[in-house]
Amino acid sequence: MGTMTPLTFHLIANAHLDPVWLWDWREGMNEGIITCKAMLDLMDEDDDFTFVRGEAAIYQHIEKSDAATFRRIAKRVAQGRWDVVGGTWIQADTNLPATETFARQYQSGQDYFSARFGKPVSVAWAADSFGHAAGLPDIMAGAGITGFAFTRPEHHILPLPLPAFWWEGCGGAHLLSYRPLAGWYGTGREEVAPKLDKLLAAASEQPLANVGFFYGLGNHGGGASRRHLQEIRDWARRHPEVRVVHSGLHRLFKELHAEVRRKKLQLPLHRGELNFALRGCYASVAKFKWPYRRAEAKLSATETLNALTRAALRQRHVAMSAEWQGLLFNSFHDILPGSSIERAYEDQLAWLGGIVHRCHELDLDAINALAYRMDTCVPAVTGDHPTALAFLLWNPHPHGFNGHVELEGSLDYRPIAPYTDKVDQLPVEVRDAAGAVWPHQVVANEHSAMANLAWRKRVVVPVRLPPLGWQVMTLGWVEGSQCPEVPFPARALDATTIANETYRLSATVGENGIHVLKDGSPLFGSTGLSAVVMDDPWGSWGGMSEEAESLQLAVVKESWTVTHAEVRERGPERAALWVRLAGAKSHLDFTCMLYRGREAVDIALRVFWNERCARLRLLLPGAERVEYEVPGGSATRGAVGEVPGLRWARVSGPGGGFGFASDALSSFAIWNGAFTATVVRASRYANDVKLTAQAEPWRPAVDTGELLCRLLIGPADQRLLGLARELAQPPLAQTVPARPGKKGGLPRSGSFAALQPEHLALLALKPANDGQGLILRVQEVAGKPAQAVLTLLGQTLRLGKVNPRQIATWRLRQTKSVWKATACDLLERT
Repeated sequence: MGTMTPLTFHLIANAHLDPVWLWDWREGMNEGIITCKAMLDLMDEDDDFTFVRGEAAIYQHIEKSDAATFRRIAKRVAQGRWDVVGGTWIQADTNLPATETFARQYQSGQDYFSARFGKPVSVAWAADSFGHAAGLPDIMAGAGITGFAFTRPEHHILPLPLPAFWWEGCGGAHLLSYRPLAGWYGTGREEVAPKLDKLLAAASEQPLANVGFFYGLGNHGGGASRRHLQEIRDWARRHPEVRVVHSGLHRLFKELHAEVRRKKLQLPLHRGELNFALRGCYASVAKFKWPYRRAEAKLSATETLNALTRAALRQRHVAMSAEWQGLLFNSFHDILPGSSIERAYEDQLAWLGGIVHRCHELDLDAINALAYRMDTCVPAVTGDHPTALAFLLWNPHPHGFNGHVELEGSLDYRPIAPYTDKVDQLPVEVRDAAGAVWPHQVVANEHSAMANLAWRKRVVVPVRLPPLGWQVMTLGWVEGSQCPEVPFPARALDATTIANETYRLSATVGENGIHVLKDGSPLFGSTGLSAVVMDDPWGSWGGMSEEAESLQLAVVKESWTVTHAEVRERGPERAALWVRLAGAKSHLDFTCMLYRGREAVDIALRVFWNERCARLRLLLPGAERVEYEVPGGSATRGAVGEVPGLRWARVSGPGGGFGFASDALSSFAIWNGAFTATVVRASRYANDVKLTAQAEPWRPAVDTGELLCRLLIGPADQRLLGLARELAQPPLAQTVPARPGKKGGLPRSGSFAALQPEHLALLALKPANDGQGLILRVQEVAGKPAQAVLTLLGQTLRLGKVNPRQIATWRLRQTKSVWKATACDLLERT
């Protein structure tokens, strides 16, 4: 093929820095200061040298800890020698965070860079992230990114015709993207000249004259060295036919764009994901991945609740930037994927805990502020009888919630003496916002202390909650109260079988699985839902060279059997079957729940894991292809080994298919005709070699102990997406003080906002960064155009058309009590 134009090698000096990996965040962030000072000193010595650096979190740390160094950086940025790249808060994993998390990565990063250096970044840089999700171009384009440079997957895993190509996202956005022709993102101390030789040979066989040469010591910082610069000068003298320039990513992409226009080149078009790489990371360190996923969902829900509450009550908004920055940092590509040391995860889990606790504080503040402005009175009582409890329920979704919630509280301040040893006979009454007696089911309390004393009660209640709205309900001890009968109850058929209108579940001790019938037919064949332990001797990343046997694990160490099965709840609102599947040293406890009127099987999963070099998989037979939720959209895959996914998967197969959702799991596959979901894998911390289970017994195996998550099996149609969102962000139910309402206050049931049509998913409803109104972000998820309509605080706003899979953002402003919407990008620019 070759190029007739003389080659220009753009020297891209960089210092890849993992702020957390084989060290903790304190060491990593301070290395950012050390590396940047060294690069600035090199610039003082060499007038030609240029350098690229991304990640706003590292710049912020330098600004806070070493103001003089930060001023030197700003000076070199202004001179054009220090190229600020990336546009993100941190160099995140690019398969596992949620869509909105990526939007915040770019928003937080771009806001910082614009404020400190006068303009946002236009070239994204993912030096070391392990593959890239199909929807990322739409997110990046919405944040002002026009170019994307990356290095993984490498050419032998994902062949691409040229180093430069157009990448098309799920929503139709196109980005000029670039993967280096030769080598990785950096160089060793002695690697520069051989890498330049290799690059010259490769560049001569393709049509692009502008070629990127990425060099510099990296991983624990480093950057270019004096030796590197001398070897570059020497090589350039030996190759006068090549124009060698110290450059940056912005200059490289500017000249690539110009060359493509000038030569009228038809660059290749790549649609869909840029995957896969280092697949073990999709499941490694569940003890961090699962809390991360929950913190991510919680932070988004809390922000929405507080934004709407404070807008409705005309209160000052609470910024949650610190919490978002903490979550973004923890999405870093050696934290979230599970490839760091054990000590580092202790720090990162503590960080997540602080984020979630802050969310709980803000939730309580918001719920109490709402409750204070409405009638939360409970039914009157006579004499010394205790009053009922008032609960305020909140629906965090912009569409109505029709399902079940749990309420639990103390029905008196001390155990109720007349019902000692007769706990089940205590009459309980639930009332809705209008005061109607409501159906419910009493279930076991969360505690097992003082089981003979009637005191606290826990009930399952069917509710209808308005979109982004609330309802007051009461729970109390009422003598003579009768629970209303309900049609089509969930029920137990025998000691090990439960059913509702759609599903029937059963388990038999000694068999290999849980039998699931849908509309009378087996959903998962004769075996049912089962679990196997696979031999998995690979390290944190899986096979470092993408060895075939690491991609398609094939050796089954154990097929687990049912050792216990028992119906724990018998309806009418919920029937529950507890099943234990066990092997020699580990086991899984399934609490399978069928609700009245619900077309889904809900599962609370508790795993006790005591294995080494092993992977625990759930097997759901009947899969040929699967559509997975991924950041920014979805991706459909066949039997291609372990793949990443987010909250839901739509499985198609010979039996018609099914839907699967989880609040935690992220590694999936099709294996022997079954859809598999990895629960945990027992590698070693930060290990990259293949080991036997017996090797190095003093090194701890990851995820030993007990972990909990939630799953559901349901329809494979559009309803699955809503079920998955509700699984991740269930309604809140909070006890509140009972008090009379105030004149002009809020009703006992109401809605702050609603979004139509229902195939628009809410990504964010938050205060605008500049304090001027609210920001609404949605995504179309059904693959068909939508006319977006928002009802906000009683006003209807016709927002406009949202194209299939598109992410759309609006700024909502109130002027003289009238709300108006203006389209904007992810950076909130109208």
